[in-house]
Amino acid sequence: MPERDVFSYNSMVAGYVAEGDMASARNLFDEMEQRDVVTWNSMLSGYARHGDMKNARKIFDAMPERDVVSWNSMLDGYAQAGEVETARLVFDGMPKRSIVSWNVILALYAKLRDWRECLGMFDVMMAEGNAVPNEKTFVSVLTACANLGDLEKGTWVHGLVRERWDRLVPDVLLLTTLLTMYAKCGVMETAREIFNSMNEKSVPSWNSMIIGYGLHGQSEKAFELFLEMERDGPRPNETTFICVLSSCAHGGLVLEGWWCFDRMVRFYSMEPKSEHFGCMMDLLGRAGLLEQSEKLIENLQGKVSPALWGILMSTSQTQNNTQLGEFVGKKMIEMRPTEVGPYVLLSNIYASEGRWDDVEKVRKMMEEKGVEKDVGLSLIGSRGGLITEGSGLAPRNDVMLSMLGEMGLHMKRSSEQPNGRKRSAVVH
Repeated sequence: MPERDVFSYNSMVAGYVAEGDMASARNLFDEMEQRDVVTWNSMLSGYARHGDMKNARKIFDAMPERDVVSWNSMLDGYAQAGEVETARLVFDGMPKRSIVSWNVILALYAKLRDWRECLGMFDVMMAEGNAVPNEKTFVSVLTACANLGDLEKGTWVHGLVRERWDRLVPDVLLLTTLLTMYAKCGVMETAREIFNSMNEKSVPSWNSMIIGYGLHGQSEKAFELFLEMERDGPRPNETTFICVLSSCAHGGLVLEGWWCFDRMVRFYSMEPKSEHFGCMMDLLGRAGLLEQSEKLIENLQGKVSPALWGILMSTSQTQNNTQLGEFVGKKMIEMRPTEVGPYVLLSNIYASEGRWDDVEKVRKMMEEKGVEKDVGLSLIGSRGGLITEGSGLAPRNDVMLSMLGEMGLHMKRSSEQPNGRKRSAVVH
């Protein structure tokens, strides 16, 4: 090329940036005798896109002229890097904002699950009236409405979508977000109308409908929709089975739940996660099949999560509390035989039932296994006393241990009348 102008250089710089070769882009940038705002923005967006906010900031500060693209690159870079406060400072300092600016900040708060701030920023955007919402705007805002259960605001936003329908490019994500909002708010008829209108349905589209039916008392429809998905829709994923198993649990569809669980393992060759086991335990616990719940726990092989122990707690409230609490405590001791926390909490469960011989057995078990008491923990010192003395539990698995502790306290409270007298065991 006999003569290179700014346009030629800009094309080369943009090409290096697109390939992720920032070193070559910088070398070419430094060779340029003349640069315009496009040149600077190419370098700025390249650094920001690759998470190099230190060099992005240097370019930004050195720019002789900035436009809204420059500010948006910095805003998006800090947002992608998770530097929320800095991103907000950039946003607040922008002399002019485009819809891209608003979409970045709305998506950031949606990602942080700060739903109210997301809606608050959207209200400010609409009040200013300088930016027109598009598909990305609506996805963030409808997600916030769905998670807050704000049907009124969600319906109003749906009205905005209708007004701009001819100028939007409605994709699967937008329509799925819209039906999810209605499904989470319990308006299943409208959710189904949107679902049926979709020419293309993603796995999340099906999942949202299935869990929506399940959470709002229509478990049979959830199961039927799952069968429809198998017949006419995309291949279910692990989340699909969490949705359908949870729906079966809410509706007491024991046989259907077992069938789905078996199909997930045998037909789809999916290894069950703790969330799947949790759904099955909830299903069996609600149906009064505690023994089967215990067999499921045996299959966990140490794969535990806070969600699973939460299900154990809810199941224990409708079953024999002592039996389930004792089982979980012993299982935790099997998994963590050298940690003091499970022993202490199992002892607390026994003490809440006045089973002092079993409390003593726990003491002896600790001695036999060589488990030493931590400074912050103690076994029951006197009948009726609680287990905690100091700052807390063993550092590992503190969520599981606290769950088991809550189970012990729940049993203690539920076994006493308001006047302090013990309740008799009555089956209602």
